[in-house]
Amino acid sequence: MKTQRPRRQRGAEYRKRFLYTPLTVLLICAALFLGMSVFFKVSKITVEGSTLYTPEEVIEASGIELGENLFFINRFEAASRIFSQLPYVDEAKVTRALPSHVTITITESSAMAYVPSGTDYWVLDQNCKLLKQATEAELDGLIRVDGVEPLVPKVGEVLSLGAEDAPKVTYLSEILDQLLARNMWSDVTVIDMSDIASPAFAYLGRFTVRLGQDENVEYKFGMLQSAVEQLAEQDAGTIDLSIDKKVHFSPG
Repeated sequence: MKTQRPRRQRGAEYRKRFLYTPLTVLLICAALFLGMSVFFKVSKITVEGSTLYTPEEVIEASGIELGENLFFINRFEAASRIFSQLPYVDEAKVTRALPSHVTITITESSAMAYVPSGTDYWVLDQNCKLLKQATEAELDGLIRVDGVEPLVPKVGEVLSLGAEDAPKVTYLSEILDQLLARNMWSDVTVIDMSDIASPAFAYLGRFTVRLGQDENVEYKFGMLQSAVEQLAEQDAGTIDLSIDKKVHFSPG
């Protein structure tokens, strides 16, 4: 004789089968999607770290609008738009906070150097990104970079010199990065990149520093600072960092 299962057990099994049907899963997903569309809409956008651009300029560049859904914002695309449209932005980070707040945090570039090109002057940051085309009156306090010729320069893009001279851009970026990190760049007036095997720069108005090949750049700058500390204030000449990982000073 066939044994009939209790009604409660049959009901539980029915509900279990219902919950795991594809249609039910779709209905649940649709309900969640609808809930996210109705709630969690952006009502506040905060901009932090920007001094060169107004909050309105940063928000407009991001493409994020009040009223759009918080979860549907593509944070990486928004940051990329900010970076490409606002040249003085070095980094942009977009974060979300429930239920409706977006924060855009900006790290700004430092105008450090300029590249002459004919009668034009192109201002660079520490990453060799072109920040703007400047007049001669706007160059005060910036490092002049010799030995490079921009190829179709455009604001917001990294300095391009063509395939043959591309290593100069990489090396120059490393040099500028070290000067900025060590707070030395205000004491440098000219960087000569004519010879990629041995770039040189004028330092403290007293020294010509020769770096040699593009290797151990951070270590070389450490040696340079140590050497200058040991020299007398009246000393002047050439500091060569290209030989045997040692400092060679030649007065004169």
